[in-house]
Amino acid sequence: MRNVWIALIVILSIVAGALLGNMGPKIDERAVKSAQIAQFKDLSGSWRRLSDWDGSYRIVNFWATWCPPCLEEIPLFIALHQEFIDINMTFIGIAVDDAERVRYFVETNRVNYPVLVGSGDALRISEAFGNHRSGLPFTVFLSPDGTLIDTHSGVVPASKIREFAAKIR
Repeated sequence: MRNVWIALIVILSIVAGALLGNMGPKIDERAVKSAQIAQFKDLSGSWRRLSDWDGSYRIVNFWATWCPPCLEEIPLFIALHQEFIDINMTFIGIAVDDAERVRYFVETNRVNYPVLVGSGDALRISEAFGNHRSGLPFTVFLSPDGTLIDTHSGVVPASKIREFAAKIR
C-alpha cells in the first residue's frame, strides 16, 4: 500500500509540474501596444517607434553586438529580408547596446533592414512582449495592426520565418 501512495504522489507531482510549467505569465495586450510607441533612436539619430511600421508585418529582433547567438542569426535576417522584400514584411533590429558599436557593426556587416538603439530600455520593452527572462536574442512577430502573433527566445530558425512569410503571401 505504501508503494501505491508513493507512486500516486510521484504521478500527481509530475502532472502538477507540467500544468504549472505551462502557465507562464500572460501577455498584457495594453503593454504590447504601449511598447510599440516607445521611442528609440535610429542610426542617424532620429527618434522612431515600432508603430512607424504599422501596416506591415514586423519581425522585431532584440539583440546586442556582445551576444554571440544574436550575431549568429543576423546574417539569416539579412538574407531573408532581401528574399522577402517583395511582401509586406519588415525586419527591425533593436540593439541593447552602445550606438557607436551598433553603427560600426551594421556598416561592417551591411545590415539591410532598420536598426534602432535602445540601450537598457530595450530590454524593458522586450519584457512587455513576453521576454520575462530578459534574454537575448528575443524576436517578436507582429501583425500590421500591431497585434502580437508570436515570439521566439534564442536564435530563430529560418523555417519559422519562412512559415511566417508563407502565411503573409
